[in-house]
Amino acid sequence: MRREEEKFVSSEVTAAAKRLSPIIRTARLARNMTQAAAAERARMSAYTWMKIERGDVSVSMGAWLSALECLGLLDALALSPELSVQPRAEAVRLRARPSAAKRDAFDF
Repeated sequence: MRREEEKFVSSEVTAAAKRLSPIIRTARLARNMTQAAAAERARMSAYTWMKIERGDVSVSMGAWLSALECLGLLDALALSPELSVQPRAEAVRLRARPSAAKRDAFDF
């Protein structure tokens, strides 16, 4: 039995999917593409494309990105400079390790 994804995502994620789905639908219609043609071009099933246009959060991130790429909207998701992660030159790490001070404390 499949789990209901809406129970495992925040309301912000659901709202973002609901805002992004009409943009994808409008872009597809502006290019005069059917859902089946767009799905084929994005290498996914028509059912998955339909779920994306409904704003379904159970669709994988890769499928959402393929849909955006198919419509030429992938560049719209480019991160702004303040969101990109630039490691400090003196503190470049190969992997993350918990600090000794926080080993016993919960961080949530």
